[in-house]
Amino acid sequence: MSTSMSYILVLFSVITGLGSCDQKTEQASETKEKPKAGIQELTTYTAAMEKITQSIRLNGQIEYNPNQVVHYASLVNGIVTKTYFSLGDKVTKGQVLAELRSSELTDLNTQSKTLESQLRVAKRKLSVAESMFADRVSSEKDLFEAQSEVDILKSEIEKIQANLSLYNASSEKGVFQIKAPVSGYVVENNISGGTQINGNDSDLFTISDLSDVWVMTNVYAVDLPFVQKGMSAVIKSKAYPGETFDGVISEISQVFDPQDRVLKARIRMPNKDLKLKPGLTIEALVRKNLSEMAIAVPVSALIFHNNENYVLIQKQDKSLEPRKVTIDVQDNDRVFFKNGIEAGEKIVVKNQLLLFSEAVSSEK
Repeated sequence: MSTSMSYILVLFSVITGLGSCDQKTEQASETKEKPKAGIQELTTYTAAMEKITQSIRLNGQIEYNPNQVVHYASLVNGIVTKTYFSLGDKVTKGQVLAELRSSELTDLNTQSKTLESQLRVAKRKLSVAESMFADRVSSEKDLFEAQSEVDILKSEIEKIQANLSLYNASSEKGVFQIKAPVSGYVVENNISGGTQINGNDSDLFTISDLSDVWVMTNVYAVDLPFVQKGMSAVIKSKAYPGETFDGVISEISQVFDPQDRVLKARIRMPNKDLKLKPGLTIEALVRKNLSEMAIAVPVSALIFHNNENYVLIQKQDKSLEPRKVTIDVQDNDRVFFKNGIEAGEKIVVKNQLLLFSEAVSSEK
């Protein structure tokens, strides 16, 4: 091989080597600048000064709004021959709910027919009296008596017809029709076909408009300074796990319940989806804001390790710092610190247990 050829090969090798080094250097630079795995996935909460809050739980249950409840009691005696509703049905005002066969209806119809016959006779007498008075054959007294008899019979017939109308009597079927006095839901039913009804019986059924309900909660004496009218309340029930309903305390009783020895706090709640069913037990969470300020952090950010509380701080250089903290006040979903955490620091609130273990291991 000639000297010139050897020189070209050496030069080519040098250039190739330099190009390979530059490529490796560029690859190394890209790896160094790439963020560490998991850093972009961190979920943090920025600590901030807030008013310290205190919350308590009040137990209670859903009740009907008494202003929207109608209890129906029969005005007559008889036997229920047929019903057209079931417990829980939605009914409209004027809808026939049941039919009642009663001897009182027979008596009223008989009286009405008798009086109508008497009225026809009395009208004929009045017509004769008017003619005789016009011919000066009878006195004005006779005319007055005939007119009075007609008026009395008309009044009696109107009275019976009013009673039949009040009882929703159906002359075709020979029964009294029990109609819904208001629109709503049948929340209580005490009758069925064949039920014997007495005028002194208790309510036959109850209808309630469930568009809004009352949440009645128990306030014990120890909580009296804490619970106030106008406070917001968050309603929870085991029937709807993970779901909450917002309300406001509208009234607090001034008299202790003699049996439970508690005051009743009332929360009026809209019931758009009819989820708040009367009789359902609930838990009401009420919160009071205090004037004192402190650093607030979600309670879910706490890490309990070796009988001490920690939080995981994401520092400005993206590194993670396990920091031991002392809780001053703990609320339902907040913890408050007067020292140990500065406003603006970022607290890890997701996967913090795993990241905390890794951070503690790396410190060792």
